[in-house]
Amino acid sequence: MDQTFYTLLDITPAATQQEVKQAYKKLAIKYHPDKNPGNKIAEDKFKLINTAYQTLSNPSKRARYDLKLQYLSDRQRVVQQYQPYYNERYRHTREPASVSERYYRPIHTQERKFSRKDLYITFAFVTGILLFSLLLKVTMDHITGEDKYRTALSYIADGKYSSAHRLLSDAIHFKPEHAAAYKERGWLELTVFEDYKAALQDFNQVIALEKKPSAEVYFMRGVSRQHLSSYQQAEADLNYAIQLNEKMWDAHLKRGEVRLFYLKKYKPALSDLSTYLRYGTDKEKRIEALTYRGFGYYKIEAWKLSEHDYRRALAMDKENGRLHWLMGRTKLELQEPDSACIYFNKAYELGYSAALLELRANCY
Repeated sequence: MDQTFYTLLDITPAATQQEVKQAYKKLAIKYHPDKNPGNKIAEDKFKLINTAYQTLSNPSKRARYDLKLQYLSDRQRVVQQYQPYYNERYRHTREPASVSERYYRPIHTQERKFSRKDLYITFAFVTGILLFSLLLKVTMDHITGEDKYRTALSYIADGKYSSAHRLLSDAIHFKPEHAAAYKERGWLELTVFEDYKAALQDFNQVIALEKKPSAEVYFMRGVSRQHLSSYQQAEADLNYAIQLNEKMWDAHLKRGEVRLFYLKKYKPALSDLSTYLRYGTDKEKRIEALTYRGFGYYKIEAWKLSEHDYRRALAMDKENGRLHWLMGRTKLELQEPDSACIYFNKAYELGYSAALLELRANCY
């Protein structure tokens, strides 16, 4: 956590949107490739600055990024808190006292008779206490775990994700077989904190504990595996999620993404994306599906179909620099260089730096 998007732009986490924009412009001018030709370090710095600005200039992305920083800070503090307990310097104890230091005195005892009946009574009494203590502990752990789980759900609804994560961990501590708590904690780690390895471990626990895990669990585990670059396993999980629920359109979209970009299965990917576009209703995800399908058509050299999908996506999101860049590349394949340059120029104006290379190669 030494370098963050805030330190990269040389601003504080409390900086306003105007301050973010001013800092970005200042650094973008300083490290722009045109001012530093052939300087690889400046080019990499420019890309990092652009990534930081894309995140911090978007209120929702910035909020999620701040939550991730808070989560990592909390984890680091916990590790530092418990570190002394594992340090060898705290484990030295005094050597046992020698015989000369010990004091012995005679103990006068009276001979007592301990019958078999007394033994049975003692054994029954001790066993009863142990069973009662065990039952009391199990009951209290169950009650405490459920209470913390319900409180965590209310915190999630209020957007208090860090507190919810701690409570879910407490619920699992008191009730290790609480599958629902593992599922909610995995969801937080996947979607809010982006701790994909921890999310995968939690979803594995849910699948191991539940007799019939839901399609949603397999879907989220598949997404976790995608982020961890386990693409074959991600596809298998998404396949199973769709088998359990054929109407989980988000699973079709995600499987199409995995097949298209990582497994190079273009035709199955196009089928998945078309399924989502036929039934999915979320606007942002429809734009995403059209962009992916347009790219899939581009890869199989169906230029006209690619252009059609990009045009539909741009009709819903005119300020998407990446879409303008993709449309420009398709226009080049359609032998329309003038139109391609218009799209590349628009992409560059919208802050998509990759368009600059296309402009230099094809338009200047």
